[in-house]
Amino acid sequence: MSLSASLSTANSSLFVSSERTSLVSRNIANADRAFYSRKSVEVVTLTGAGVRTSAVVRAEDPVLFRKILSSSSQTAMYSAVLDSLDMLNTTINDVELDGSPAALINKLLSGLQSFSAQPHSQLAAEAAVRSARNLATGLNSAAAAVQSVRNEADAGIQASVDRVNSLLSQFQSLNDEIVKGTVQGRDVTDYMDQRDEVLANLSNEMGVRAVSRENNDMAIYTDGGVTLFDRSPRTIVFERTLNATPGVPGGAIYIDGVQVTGAGATMPLQSGRIVGLVQARDDISLSYEAQLDEIARVLITTFSEGTPAVAGLFNDAGSAAIPTGLTSGLAGRIQVNASVDPDQGGNANLLRDGITFTYNVDNLASFTDRIDELIEKMGEANAFDPATKIAGGTLAEFSAISVGWLQEQRKVADDNYTYQNTLLQHTFEAFTRVTGVNLDEELSLLLEIERSFATSSKLISVVDDMYNALLGAIR
Repeated sequence: MSLSASLSTANSSLFVSSERTSLVSRNIANADRAFYSRKSVEVVTLTGAGVRTSAVVRAEDPVLFRKILSSSSQTAMYSAVLDSLDMLNTTINDVELDGSPAALINKLLSGLQSFSAQPHSQLAAEAAVRSARNLATGLNSAAAAVQSVRNEADAGIQASVDRVNSLLSQFQSLNDEIVKGTVQGRDVTDYMDQRDEVLANLSNEMGVRAVSRENNDMAIYTDGGVTLFDRSPRTIVFERTLNATPGVPGGAIYIDGVQVTGAGATMPLQSGRIVGLVQARDDISLSYEAQLDEIARVLITTFSEGTPAVAGLFNDAGSAAIPTGLTSGLAGRIQVNASVDPDQGGNANLLRDGITFTYNVDNLASFTDRIDELIEKMGEANAFDPATKIAGGTLAEFSAISVGWLQEQRKVADDNYTYQNTLLQHTFEAFTRVTGVNLDEELSLLLEIERSFATSSKLISVVDDMYNALLGAIR
């Protein structure tokens, strides 16, 4: 090999070592970034003598990355459902506590039984009415909690839609830069890392599927098959309902004119925070709301008086009408008749004698027929609307089953969330091991590059000495 060829080889080796050192430093500096992938250079031998870098490449594992997107969507969905169920669970707590509708029904039954044992006692009468008022207030509070969950879920859906629009805008900027840089032959690996991170964040909001194309271009589709991004973001439309209407599902989401949530969705979303929030708003909450409304309806019916029947101890916001079927929002309006409530100037003994219909015609202090009739009615089986998603039974049984239904929904959501979250963590750890930066390996590589640099420097020094010797001989 000639001296000039040796010098060229050494110089090119120094240049490659410089680029490799810069890349290793970049890896070390970004080692803590979640979606930063390890970078390396491809080195090729030049014809004749020397070496050069041909491209910067990044570590990738498309299969694991797709699994991360899927697990992230599932985890976010169950997390949203679980958060909403935790809020609904505040209406139950322990069935032995006063806040539970099941416990309040049992307290009302106990109050009636005590009143039946001592029908002459004003204190017993007031205690029975007080337990009825507490039950009505408990149902009102539970209904308000359901409305709060639905309104918060709707606000969460709006926030998710806004976030999706923002992420798609970021994705477009990065994707355009990647395609342009790829055509120009520039290093676009950092942009690709950022694009992957945007995709991962997008998958939290809705299930997505990314498709790679020529020049590192990428298109995004929802897990239901709707185009979300293809060279430009698609329009996402959602009309938020500021105050949810009892019994009525909230607004649907449309992507490029295609409905992707709700009963009429032709290509529905399958996962993501949005799906969990829609499920909490329109499925779980509406079912639980129906259960509360049916409890309120049966209470009004059970304590109705006369023929034709009119409202007795309980009524629908002062109305004497008897609900004939599932009445949305009834649990939020049920109240105790003011004429029997001592706190509103009423007479608690009317519970024994009759409120709108006279049962105790002789005005006997020992009269128990009406009280015993109410106790018997509370023990009768009732038919409940299918919208409640649970079987019928007595009022006490139905309310207890309602507690079990909500707890079962929460347990299933918690189990699913725990599983998906664990799967996501393990998948991400595996992905990081394959594509992430190992500081020990990078430092070891740095030492290797340093030795290569030293060797090239030594070669240049030797060639320089030989040139000097040659020039000295010529002189």
